[in-house]
Amino acid sequence: MRIYYQLLSSESGMKHSIAATQALATRAAAPGTTVEVHGTRNGALGDNYRLFWHYDTREVIEHGLQVRQSGGYDAFVIANSLEPGLVELRELLDIPVISFMEASCFTACTMGEKFGLVVPNEKFIPRYREIAVGYGLRDRLAAVESVKFDNIRDFNSVFTDAAVGDILRDQVFEASARAIAQGAEVIIAPGPSAAFMASRGIHEFDGVPILDSYSLLVKIAEAMAAMHKLTGVHISRKRLYQSPPAELIKNAAAIHGIDALKNG
Repeated sequence: MRIYYQLLSSESGMKHSIAATQALATRAAAPGTTVEVHGTRNGALGDNYRLFWHYDTREVIEHGLQVRQSGGYDAFVIANSLEPGLVELRELLDIPVISFMEASCFTACTMGEKFGLVVPNEKFIPRYREIAVGYGLRDRLAAVESVKFDNIRDFNSVFTDAAVGDILRDQVFEASARAIAQGAEVIIAPGPSAAFMASRGIHEFDGVPILDSYSLLVKIAEAMAAMHKLTGVHISRKRLYQSPPAELIKNAAAIHGIDALKNG
């Protein structure tokens, strides 16, 4: 089995974070599964602001369309919690497309009544609440708290500088404590915090699980790919994820210059 695993992190500016995620994904993979972790050219730079996030989203979509064109993969994982290109790629890809936040939130709901989110900075709080509420999980979301990394690329050093890592660990614990006080029974730490905590072997705080979301994504991708092979089904083509007709794809590819879709 071969899994394309897409982070939003810059391959030059966040290489330590990407390497840590690759190590977690490789460890989680079953024998016979290859997980290829990819970053982006310039991503995760100000993506707490919607404008900059949209530029990153386009690159994720381009990578997904290249996978569609080349084939050879059994699942495409969007390993970014803001879900860049999720609906777009589910419309076009004929393999399972897995979402960080869907996988994490719905798994958390099997582990406790309510979950809490510990997000990278305060600006992100409304966005993550919006995502969870969009799943219909308003009553399962106990709290959204934040650590204090306003520049997402500051996370890169937590994997190489133990002192900076200790600061992040303590901030995650403090934010988790606030979420637990509001009723959280499971903690999800979107972004590099999840990779960092798992890399340090920290999977709970005060008796409450802290999800290793990046490893979880591998296992869910394996399961969905296996079910696709077993049943021939991986998604509904009614309404939300309905695919465009082949002729429309060709016409749009010609008008917009999308080489990966030129053959429909």
